Amino acid sequence: MIALMAVFLLAATAASLLAPSADAADEQTGMFTDIRAESYVAGTTSATNKLTYTIYAVDNTGTRVSYVAKLVDQNGNSAGGSVSPSSGSTVAAGGTILTVTAPSTPGNYVLVVEFTFTRTDEKVTKTAPVKAVTPITLSAVVDNSNGDLIVGMEVWFVVDGKTDDRLGEQTIDVAKGGTKTVTFDWVTENLRNGEHTVMLMGQVGPNPQDVPGLNEEVKFFVGQKSYAMVETILIIMLIVMLIVLFIVFRKPVKNFGKPKGRR
Repeated sequence: MIALMAVFLLAATAASLLAPSADAADEQTGMFTDIRAESYVAGTTSATNKLTYTIYAVDNTGTRVSYVAKLVDQNGNSAGGSVSPSSGSTVAAGGTILTVTAPSTPGNYVLVVEFTFTRTDEKVTKTAPVKAVTPITLSAVVDNSNGDLIVGMEVWFVVDGKTDDRLGEQTIDVAKGGTKTVTFDWVTENLRNGEHTVMLMGQVGPNPQDVPGLNEEVKFFVGQKSYAMVETILIIMLIVMLIVLFIVFRKPVKNFGKPKGRR
């Protein structure tokens, strides 16, 4: 009897080891897809309209997963711009990188990726936002007309005095007695409409370089322009109209006080 029970226990143990667990069964049928990106906002110019997305697709049975990608507008219609590569026979194990070129027209768009799991021919569609905005061009002129040759000067822009945010960092050379225009196309959607300030900061090595054009705040406008000149013109026109009205109403009426028959 004891021997029979031992045989039964051994058989049960062997069966439990050979049978897949519930977790293993889930893993065998599990599928995963995703789209990720560090930024979903691009510019509308050729220098700023590129975004990088990474697509992921996993089938734990090891089957191949293919994909087709496209860029559409919010109504699902084909949009300008492009996706490269727009299709592939296999999604890489660590993810496949897609380069999205945003349209030249500002607006909200959608990256659509359709995954196909070849084992079951099942299709899964995932989307990610793509926003195209008009870049804000920051600009400053470095005036070295009274200085020596500047080589390898690090410069960057600061907007609204936020010195922790370095924008458009670059290294420039400025000829002795010359000038250098520094520009940067800033892609952002977080700057409110209205008046702002921009300042170009720079240094050579550890010492700040005292050069005209550096560390000088300049005003610029987002979404509107300065209306100071328009307001001045309107005020002048209003004053002129008041003067004209004053002259008209002050002009005496001839024959005032005479009977109608003698006027």
